[in-house]
Amino acid sequence: MPRLALKPDSSFFRKIAMGAVGTRAVCEDLAREGHALIELERGSLDTKLWKDVKRKRVRIPDLVCQRCGIRVESRAKTKPELSMSHSVTDATRAWDFGMVDSDWIAFPVCTAATEKDWSNGRLGPESSYWHERNWVKWEAKRRINYFDVFTFRSIPFTKVATKGVTEGSETAVAWDAVFSTRTGTVVAREGRRLSVARGSDGHRHTRAIPPALGIHVEPGQLVTENQVIASKVTPITGAAQACPNVLPANHIASLLMSRERTQRFTGVKLARVRREDGFCDLAAQLAADREEDVYIRLEAVSYLVAVGGRPARPSFGEYLDSTDDQTRLEAVIAVGESATPEAVEFLSEILDDHHMPYFLRSAAAWGLSRVGGEHAVARLVRAFADMDQSIREEALEGMIAVGGPALPLLLGGLKGVSSEIAAGCAEALRQQGAFSPDVVARIVTDVQRLPQSQWSVWLLGQLPREQVAPAIAGLQTQAPELHYAVTLLWTFVESWIAKRWELHPGFAFPGIDPAYEV
Repeated sequence: MPRLALKPDSSFFRKIAMGAVGTRAVCEDLAREGHALIELERGSLDTKLWKDVKRKRVRIPDLVCQRCGIRVESRAKTKPELSMSHSVTDATRAWDFGMVDSDWIAFPVCTAATEKDWSNGRLGPESSYWHERNWVKWEAKRRINYFDVFTFRSIPFTKVATKGVTEGSETAVAWDAVFSTRTGTVVAREGRRLSVARGSDGHRHTRAIPPALGIHVEPGQLVTENQVIASKVTPITGAAQACPNVLPANHIASLLMSRERTQRFTGVKLARVRREDGFCDLAAQLAADREEDVYIRLEAVSYLVAVGGRPARPSFGEYLDSTDDQTRLEAVIAVGESATPEAVEFLSEILDDHHMPYFLRSAAAWGLSRVGGEHAVARLVRAFADMDQSIREEALEGMIAVGGPALPLLLGGLKGVSSEIAAGCAEALRQQGAFSPDVVARIVTDVQRLPQSQWSVWLLGQLPREQVAPAIAGLQTQAPELHYAVTLLWTFVESWIAKRWELHPGFAFPGIDPAYEV
């Protein structure tokens, strides 16, 4: 059984969510230094999972800068520490597997700023029911510490502990460090003692630094909360964090010819994202090498389709026909990453094919949402009427991810003849959040012109009262029945029962009773 299979769903998702939050924070932080980071390891910036088929992984740093080529691994923590998961028996699960000396490791600190739980349960004559929800508002702390892999490899780590079964039974290793507990100024350094005056009130705090640790700050220097001020490993700071905005000479070619597979993968990825068209021959060699890792072969095919102009269907066909479900899943995802008009049509065909297994149709919907654009969005809207409820939900999540660019098609879908499509459009719009007064006014106008547009009325009643009230004020005399319907919906949405309400909270089992929905 894979180690991750031992983690409960809730625990696993929470860690994935925290990791994605931390990785996004690293992107934002290094953007201030001129870097343009993109996802290198697929899935490092989101929480998309396919539970039925575990995705293939090349253990590789999470991010790469498309301007300078630096790779960054993000290790999000709930508190400031220099620790990483490690295995002393499985080399592929070592803390530095797949990394090279020049790679960076970032340690963002992410905490649950607000967390709320909700649960409801009942016991019936023959069955019981339990439902719980968990909302977490994550906060990534401002200070992120960076180190290169060479530095960590040069200093022996300390074995901390073996994690529990629910955490995958891995070992946690760490390097000793001292972190600032405040934002302020270093006002004194006397031997092994550092004094920091807090910026908010000038309060001075002095602490002793252990002899084995190097001190990385000097008097007069500004420090921030969670900053490494002393450690055995030296952090990357100041100008060293800045992006040079240029790739080293022959960088992509060197990566493609490297003996390290994660370097080859990085080379193909950079060539595709940068639209570098001079590497078709090397990419073709990787794609044709039957002994090459399939993850790298698929990335090479994506490059050849996106940049080299190869047709998508025959290029990905052998992977979609594979007997390995993991390879088929990755192939659909790779089709989406090529992002050509033909790729959109290919994904649409997969999504339309009810004979395809759910995980492939789901991946096609997800890929369309990543491509975006009018044709991809239109296909997701049509999926709101799919016979498979799960595909409808995938399309809904995809439309929410697309965001603002999907607005025109969603507004148009509200007026369509299909109730299923109108329902999906209404919910996707609701989850997009605040709209401009012009958009709200357009919805109100459509309601007046098309009184049969029930989902438009429902949408108005789900939006915040303060956002909609000015636009519907005139309905009180012009169309009192519509005004009443919207205010009735507001009454429910703003009531205390809405906070615990759920549809059919009975004892039917999913898949048995068609009326069961949560």
